[in-house]
Amino acid sequence: MKKTIISGFIISIIGAILLAIGLGLKGNKSIVFEDLKPVIADSTKVTQAHTYKDINKLDIDVKDVNVEFREGKNYSVRYEGAKSSSPTVKKSGNQLQIKGRLSSHSIRFNGMSMYDDYYRNSDRNKMIITLPKDSKLDELNLKLSDSLLSQVNMTGIEADQVKASIHDTKLDLRDANFGNVELSAGDSDISMTNTVLSNGKLDLNDTDVRLDGGSLMQVAMNITEGDVDYNNLSIQGGNLRNNDGDIKMSNTQIQGGYKIDDTDGDILVSRVTVDGYRVQSNDGDVRLFEQTTSNGNVLEKNSNSDNVLDIISNDGDITVN
Repeated sequence: MKKTIISGFIISIIGAILLAIGLGLKGNKSIVFEDLKPVIADSTKVTQAHTYKDINKLDIDVKDVNVEFREGKNYSVRYEGAKSSSPTVKKSGNQLQIKGRLSSHSIRFNGMSMYDDYYRNSDRNKMIITLPKDSKLDELNLKLSDSLLSQVNMTGIEADQVKASIHDTKLDLRDANFGNVELSAGDSDISMTNTVLSNGKLDLNDTDVRLDGGSLMQVAMNITEGDVDYNNLSIQGGNLRNNDGDIKMSNTQIQGGYKIDDTDGDILVSRVTVDGYRVQSNDGDVRLFEQTTSNGNVLEKNSNSDNVLDIISNDGDITVN
């Protein structure tokens, strides 16, 4: 009880200080705590626009920003949002660098309520990157971290080499074509539509993946936790390893074989074009068309072929039809 009274007294003192500051400012202005010190919040909104020529390498490192890639006439970068999150844009030769500012959580007080401004700005700040139609980047480097509610939308973008790292982000690829891909993601959602990925590796943690249309060519996908949905894909080699999550594959054509290894999760495969199958679950029911088994037994069909879909689950049911 004594601790409660003391805590209430401290909160009352803080409220009185904030009220006094507000009255002194003669207006309803937000207050931000920086290192436990109350200061006037900068809520300035800005719009920045830049146009460039001859870009073949793009480096992006931003936070608290929704990023959208578009096709257009010129290379351009446009930012709309909070001044505190506005990036710096620099061109060096044929390389364009976009660097965001360091982000921090700031508690604001507007005279009536307190809130964390970090969570509000992350959904309001927007950057539009335009690339000429039919252009192709030699290299694309993308990094988004600590950007809750952020989104990255890419349409019609091509790059010979891609290195991306995202966290707490929704990544949406449409009609993209990426080679030599290195993608790491955490606490994110990834959606790819009619997108081509070749010669690469995806390392994902707590991330759901949906691929609809397009192709995977020699791509290794490693997932710590997350569900995977393949639909209407063309696959040439590669593999999928999932530690914890369900996997669906439908309307997919496979060449050069493909391996699925799921530690804990159910696997459903339907309407897949491949020459052979090898299917096993150490703890679960297995169906391969009309064949059924369970608990470690292997089901096979044309398994001596060079083009086999090899599926294994340590704990989960597998259905192939």
